[in-house]
Amino acid sequence: MAENTGTENKTAASPAKKKGMSFALSAIIVGIGLIITKGSGLIRDVIVSLRFSQGIYRDAYTLAFNIPDLFYNLLVGGAIYSTIAPYMSAQLAVGREEEGIKTVSKFITVVCIVMVICCTIGTVFSEPLYVVYGLFNDVKNPDTIPLAAQASKLLFPQIFFIMLAALCNGILIAYRKFTITSFAPVFYNILVIAAIFVFGGNSLNRLMMTTGGILAASVFYFLFQYTLGFKQMKKFRLNFHLADREFLKLFVRAIPILISASVIQINNIVLNSFALQFDEGSVFAFRNASSIWQIPYSVFVVAITTVMTPELSGDYEAKRFQKASTLISHSMKSALFMTIPSAIFMAVLNVDVVKAVYQWHSNYTDRHAQTAAIFLLGFCSSIITATVVHVFNQAFYAIGQTKLPLIAGVIGLVINPVACHFMVAVGVGPLSLSLAYSFTNICQMIILAITYCRRKELAPYGIVRFLIKAAVCVAVMALVVFVLDRFLPAQGGKITQLLIISIKGAVAVVVYFGMAVLLRMQEATEWINKFKSKVFKKTAAKKA
Repeated sequence: MAENTGTENKTAASPAKKKGMSFALSAIIVGIGLIITKGSGLIRDVIVSLRFSQGIYRDAYTLAFNIPDLFYNLLVGGAIYSTIAPYMSAQLAVGREEEGIKTVSKFITVVCIVMVICCTIGTVFSEPLYVVYGLFNDVKNPDTIPLAAQASKLLFPQIFFIMLAALCNGILIAYRKFTITSFAPVFYNILVIAAIFVFGGNSLNRLMMTTGGILAASVFYFLFQYTLGFKQMKKFRLNFHLADREFLKLFVRAIPILISASVIQINNIVLNSFALQFDEGSVFAFRNASSIWQIPYSVFVVAITTVMTPELSGDYEAKRFQKASTLISHSMKSALFMTIPSAIFMAVLNVDVVKAVYQWHSNYTDRHAQTAAIFLLGFCSSIITATVVHVFNQAFYAIGQTKLPLIAGVIGLVINPVACHFMVAVGVGPLSLSLAYSFTNICQMIILAITYCRRKELAPYGIVRFLIKAAVCVAVMALVVFVLDRFLPAQGGKITQLLIISIKGAVAVVVYFGMAVLLRMQEATEWINKFKSKVFKKTAAKKA
C-alpha cells in the first residue's frame, strides 16, 4: 500500500461530512431501510401470487416490467446514483458545492428531456415492442405476450417518476441524508402492495388497473422523497445552458455507467426469456428466487456500498489514498462476512426458505416452491460473487473510472446467453439459468478484481486471509444446519414452519459467529460490540 500523500490532514472536510453520521451508523440505517424495503417487496410478490392466481396473468404481470425497466436502465438506471452521488460528494469534499449544483442541474435537465421522449415512445409502441420480444423467445403460452404489452402501457410513464425519485436519492446520498433515502422505498412498496391487493385479478382489465395503481404509487414516491429532502433539493433546478466543460465531463463519465446498468437488465431479460421455455409459472418462480437471493445482497452489500461510494469518492478526490484503501478493504470484508453464511444457509435449506417466504396460501403450491427452490440453489453462489462485483463496480465509479465496469458488463452480456443455451441444451433444466448467471458473475468478478488491484495504493488488503477463515466458519455452520435439518424438518402449519426455520437460522448465526470469534475475525467482534453497545446503552437509558 502506498504511503499517505500528505494531503489527508490538509484538506478540509466538507460541511456535509462534518455534520454527517459515522460510516457504521450510516450503514446500519441504510441496512435497516433495505431490510424493511425487501420485506415489503416480498409481501408484494406474495400478494401477486394471491391476486393473480392463474399462471398466465402472473407471468404477464412479471414480463410487463421487462421492457420499461430496460428503457429505464438504458437511459438512466444506475447512472443516476453512480454518477451523481460520487460526483457531488467529491465536490462537497473539496468545497465546490455551488459548481457541483450547477453541473448536476444540467445533468438532470438532459435526463428529464430524454426520459419524457422515450416514455412517450414506449407507451405508444408497446405492442410492437413486445411482438419483437416474443419473436426472439420461445413462449410456451403465446397469450402471455399481448397481456404483458397492454399492462406495460402504464409502466412506461411510471419509470419517469421512478427516475425523478432516483435523482432525489442520488443527491440526498451525496449530502449524507441516508435516513430519507433508506425509508422512502418502503412508502412506495406499501402503495404498490395496496394497488395489487385492491385491483389485482385474472383479467386484462384487472391487470391494467393494477399497473395504473403502480403508476400512481411512483408519483407519490417521488413527491414523498422530494418533500422530505426539500432543503437540499430546492438548490437544483432545470438548466438548459449545456455548453459547459464540467457538465460534458460528467456526461461522458455517465455514459459507461448507463450502458453497464442496461447490461444488467438485458441479462435479466435473457434469463426470463429462457424461463419462458419451461412450465407455466416459471417466470414468476424465477422472480421469486431472484427476490430471495437479493435480500442478503441488498441488505448488507448495497447498504455498505451506498455509504462507501460517496466516502471513497471524497477520499480519492482529496488524495487520501491510504484511507481509501482501508475503506474498500473494510467494506469488502464486512459485506462478505454476512453474505457468505447467507448463501450457504439458503443452499442447504433452499426449499424451506422459499416456502417460508412465499407459501402463505393454497395458490402457491409445493410444485411452485420446488421450482423456485431449484432456481434459488443455482443463485446461491451469486450472492457471494455479486458482492465482490458490486463493491468493485462502486469503487470504480467513486474514482471516476467508469469504463472498466462497462467492459466487464459487456463480457458478461456475451457469456450469459451462451452459458444459458449450453446448460439448457445439456439438460440441466431450470437450474441452468441461475447457474449461468452465477458463472457470468464469476467471470466479471475476476476481471474487475485484477484491473482494480493494479492500483496498489487503492487496492483492498487482507482479503485472502479473511476468506480462509470465513470458509472454515461457514463449513462448520453448514454441517450443523444440515444435521439439524435431518432431525427437525420444517413440517406442520405455517407458524410451526416459520418457528422451525427461525430456530435453524438462530443456530446458524450462533455457530458462525462463535467460530469467527474463535478465529479472531475482526468483523465478528465489530458486529458483537455494536450489538452490545446498543443493548447496554438502552438498558442504561431505562435505568436513568
